[in-house]
Amino acid sequence: MTRSDLPRAAIRRITAAVIAGELQRLRGEDIGQRTTNAYAPHETATPLALDSLERMGVAAALSEVFTLDDVAFAPETTATVAEWADRIAAQRIQRLTVHTSGSTGVPQSHSHATADLLEEAHEFAHRFAETQRVIALVPATHLYGLVWTALLPAVLDVPVVDGTVPGMPAPRAGDLVVGVPDHWAALARLRQQWPDHVTGISSGGPLANALGEAVLATGLARLVDVYGSSETSAIGLREIPGIEYTLLPRWRLAPHAPSTLIDRAGRTTRLPDQIRPSGARQIELMGRRDHAVQVGGVNVYPDRIAAVLTECDGVAEAAVRLGDNGRLKAFIVPVDDQDQADLEHRLRPFVASRLPPAERPTRFRFGPTLPQNPMGKPADWD
Repeated sequence: MTRSDLPRAAIRRITAAVIAGELQRLRGEDIGQRTTNAYAPHETATPLALDSLERMGVAAALSEVFTLDDVAFAPETTATVAEWADRIAAQRIQRLTVHTSGSTGVPQSHSHATADLLEEAHEFAHRFAETQRVIALVPATHLYGLVWTALLPAVLDVPVVDGTVPGMPAPRAGDLVVGVPDHWAALARLRQQWPDHVTGISSGGPLANALGEAVLATGLARLVDVYGSSETSAIGLREIPGIEYTLLPRWRLAPHAPSTLIDRAGRTTRLPDQIRPSGARQIELMGRRDHAVQVGGVNVYPDRIAAVLTECDGVAEAAVRLGDNGRLKAFIVPVDDQDQADLEHRLRPFVASRLPPAERPTRFRFGPTLPQNPMGKPADWD
């Protein structure tokens, strides 16, 4: 395998994740994604029994992710995940495309050269060479999960085990556990105990040092926070409890251009965060430029969500912030003298119908005016 070839094990895992996501969208059901590497394919050999519309949807989703213009997919309604993956593997996959929601809530696609992502996976393979198994708490449908739970284990030639926090596989020495901050917060509360030589990986939003230290106190050997985005892929790594990210070899700081990096090809990238350089290759994050926050590893935009809330009958103004529990909270100014209990009773089904789970406020506070500090600027609330 060269660094420009996409490993068959990675193709199979990504294919299974994409099909699972597409069928969940089309059928409203979760077919699950157990271990899908080349050594233990399990459900990849199970016929999917797709109807014509589902087959078309799956083909379109796979063509988009693997950036293939014309894929000769089998027309059989009983094709298996393995058969879909084998047809993709017969072609040269030069780019991979992932989606993320922009500040307007409209999905945006970001395409990456396969060679660049494999180079990143090889870099991580060098840094985590002792890994014997990957436990994936995230799917391989977004860039973080794709690199860490599909490309990296294929490069290392190690198995992948999918899990959830309630259904955490029994950890063992040599495991690399891939999750988001919410996963680590739950594991810390559950006081998950770890054997020796288990490493945790976190991304999808900065991991608070207090949380990281709580996880390490349960016996985890290392906890590494990955800074990156769907636009750039990984940018730097931070060992908890440190505060600075060390840039990956692909990147260097742009001189005289705040929050800007340059890659090996000389292309510049403006970061979504304000950064504070510390030395030639270390940076500290100082907050998002676009005011996004992360809920469950998903970027959400409080100002846009507040605008949606004002479309609910009886809401005059709204403000949205990230709460201490990792979910959004909303402050509502009612129209006239509306009963607050009645308004909240209308708001909850309204947000459930208009917003995806990560964007839904779970707590509502009401008052005659939006909170302000003594200088008249927006303020937080309890």
